[in-house]
Amino acid sequence: MLEKILLPIAIVPLRLIVRTWRLDPPSTESQAEVINCPRVVLFTYHGMFLQLLAYAHLVNNAGRRLVVMLTPSLDGRLLAAMLSHFDIDSVMASPGDRDVRGALEFTRRIEAGDLGLIAVDGPRGPACVAQPRALELARTADAQIYLTITSAGRGIRFGSWDCSYLPLPFARTALHIEKFPASAGSEALQAAMLRSARDLQSPVVAAAFDRT
Repeated sequence: MLEKILLPIAIVPLRLIVRTWRLDPPSTESQAEVINCPRVVLFTYHGMFLQLLAYAHLVNNAGRRLVVMLTPSLDGRLLAAMLSHFDIDSVMASPGDRDVRGALEFTRRIEAGDLGLIAVDGPRGPACVAQPRALELARTADAQIYLTITSAGRGIRFGSWDCSYLPLPFARTALHIEKFPASAGSEALQAAMLRSARDLQSPVVAAAFDRT
C-alpha cells in the first residue's frame, strides 16, 4: 500500500516543493570535474537524500545517470520507488559480503559511465557515521570518490533513524562537492564528511550529533 498507493500520491506535492527551493549549486569547476571523470562514486549521508533530489538534474543534463546503492528492505524499496520519480536509478544489494550480485551490478553501472551514489551510514546506521563498506565498493569499481554534502534552511526534521530533513517551500539549499582519496580509511572519510557538513551547517548532522 505504501509503495503502490500512498507514495505516488505524495510524489506530487514533493515535486512541487522541490521545484520551489532556491539552489546554491557547487562551483562550475567542481561540477565539470565530476561529470568529466569516467568512474565516479558520490558519498553522502542517508538523511541528505531528500535535499539531493533538487540536484539530480545536474547529472541528467550532462547525459549521465545517477544510480544509488540500496538494500531490499521496506525503507530501501520505498526510497527506490521515490527516486525513480526523480529519474534516479537504484541497485538493490543486501548488506554484508554474501550477496555479491548487487555489488557487481553497481560496479558494472559505474564502469559503463553512470555516477554511483552511496549513503555511507546506511542501511542500519548509526546516522551520519561512515561505514567501511562504502570505501570497499568504490575501490572495487576503481572509481574516484567525491563527498556530496547538502544543507538547507527551514524545514521538517523527521523522527527517522537517519535524521532525514525536508526543506520547506522556497527554502535555500546548498550542495558541496569535495574530492576524497580512495586510499584513505573510514576514519578519515568520517572526519572529512563531518567537517564539510558542519561548515555548511547541515541540519542532518546537527540532529545526529549536535543536539545539546
